[in-house]
Amino acid sequence: MSAPGQNDIARRYATALFELAKDAGQVDQIEADLRQIQAVAADRTVFERFAQNPTLRRADQVKAVSAIADELKLSALSKKFIGAIAENRRLSALGAVAAAALALIAEHKGEVFASVTSAVALDAEQTQQLTAHLQKVTGKKIRLDLHVDAALIGGLVVRVGSKLMDSSIRTKLDRLSRSLTSSTTTADSKKMKEVA
Repeated sequence: MSAPGQNDIARRYATALFELAKDAGQVDQIEADLRQIQAVAADRTVFERFAQNPTLRRADQVKAVSAIADELKLSALSKKFIGAIAENRRLSALGAVAAAALALIAEHKGEVFASVTSAVALDAEQTQQLTAHLQKVTGKKIRLDLHVDAALIGGLVVRVGSKLMDSSIRTKLDRLSRSLTSSTTTADSKKMKEVA
């Protein structure tokens, strides 16, 4: 989870990129670029080591992200933008910037951005059913941002705006554990009172 300071940084960068994309008439292109950037930033083992490596000089990071941008065939605007993020030593926020910018683009297009985390990757039919259900519930066009977290064990965690729907098995097990702990503590307290 991102720290509050990193969320503020991500929002500022995302807003700047979104405004530049709008001014240049490149919202759709930037959206496509951001999806690729998000996929790269999601590879935590590799990307985080690179982004947070204090021994890498700033110029080397800028060169590296420029090469990545070329490999991904990103637009000139996206390439310049991630170069600026590298130059400012903010690469660790890149995934959060991409997510925040994608949310702004979705809002601009009249869509609602829904972040969905599942224990295993959803197939096309499951994705379509979930999208249809969320559109019915919200009454708005939904854009899914899919993530996989095996630690959930099963079920889904869905965030639409400020609403969170958590049907993950991990959360259910946590609730059960707390409930059992609480009832055991209450029973122990009653026994102690009876003894006293």
